Amino acid sequence: MVYQFRATIPESKIFFRVYEIKGDMSLFKFNSFLVDDLGFSPDQMVLFEGYDEKGALCSEYGLFDLGDGAMDKVTFDQVVERGEAELHYLFDMRNDRFIKLVLEGETQYSPMRSYPHLVAENGQNPDQFRARYEEAPVVPKLHPFRDPSKLDGLDEDFDDDIDDDDEEEDDDKIFDGEEMYDENENAEE
Repeated sequence: MVYQFRATIPESKIFFRVYEIKGDMSLFKFNSFLVDDLGFSPDQMVLFEGYDEKGALCSEYGLFDLGDGAMDKVTFDQVVERGEAELHYLFDMRNDRFIKLVLEGETQYSPMRSYPHLVAENGQNPDQFRARYEEAPVVPKLHPFRDPSKLDGLDEDFDDDIDDDDEEEDDDKIFDGEEMYDENENAEE
């Protein structure tokens, strides 16, 4: 059996990953995969929490047995059999930060593919040691001063039109963010 899980981060609108995971894979092996895939430090405490379809916490799976089984003894088949359609992968227990893994369904096993398999992704990896997820900054396509619509009336060969005498006259002018004005012009008034 191969399950498809969608991974999201509650504080992000764009981050997601879609994983295909074999049912006989242990949570510990999947933890090792996530550590590698997301660039996390492998020496940190992590925890899987299992939730039912109503959102009630059903189980906790740690590196050692917390009562519901240790990560290395619990498989995805067992999690699904228990009716846990959602897992929270707590990667920062101090700040209660987690990746939410929601079961999307089952998919066909492919002998040409290694599992777990990353099917789709969006957004940058979360930083394991920050207090919250930070989106990548959005870079505007055009700088406002380079917007072609603001260049109406300028000659394409403007380099040829520059006169050395004009440069000396502009030394007394100041740019205030919108237009140039002559600082000596206002001083006389």
